[in-house]
Amino acid sequence: MNWKGHITLGIIMGLPFISAPEQIFLLVAGALYPDLDHDVKSEIVQRGLYISGGLILVSILAYLFRPEYFNVGFFIAAILSSLIYVIPYYAEHRGITHTFFSLGVMSIILGYLTFKLSIISPIMASLIALIMVTNNNLLGKSIAISVFAWVLYSMISTSFTTFQGLKFYIIPIAIGYLSHIVGDCITPMGCKALYPSNYTFRKKEGFFGVAIWALLVFYVVKLV
Repeated sequence: MNWKGHITLGIIMGLPFISAPEQIFLLVAGALYPDLDHDVKSEIVQRGLYISGGLILVSILAYLFRPEYFNVGFFIAAILSSLIYVIPYYAEHRGITHTFFSLGVMSIILGYLTFKLSIISPIMASLIALIMVTNNNLLGKSIAISVFAWVLYSMISTSFTTFQGLKFYIIPIAIGYLSHIVGDCITPMGCKALYPSNYTFRKKEGFFGVAIWALLVFYVVKLV
């Protein structure tokens, strides 16, 4: 499945579980992240490694020479940012980034970083999360699709769920990420989602995942 399919599926699967339009950026970020293990390594991943590595270096130098400027929270955020890129850098395509293990870990890390950045603005923080996993060419296209979905969502203006705090950021990323795995399951290559097992999920498992998602949507709507 190409990036357009992943973005579209991520938004479709995620809309019932968001309560604010800016969360659409998080859905798209989650839907695009797994493919950082592909041919974008030379651009997105290396860029992220340089930036996060620079932040780590600045933090270490501050600790050594200007302890009064050292901030533990900043240092932890820099380390976590580097992990976002280190894993896909060493992964093979449809390897560990296409697993439920990575879904859980990366959704928490990216969601946590976005939550910390939300002190600036929830919208800006969510947009930064999307920028972190896209290149210049894909960023404009993914934002255009996200804004279109934003407008449609605003017209409907029906929220079935309301997540607060850290969950507000983690859950949309996780759902977008899950949609990517489901989308790849229904392709001929399939998806080895049960790391470290080599079992390949194919159409049967992919459609089963869609059925589970539909039941969750029904459950959420029923609660309203």
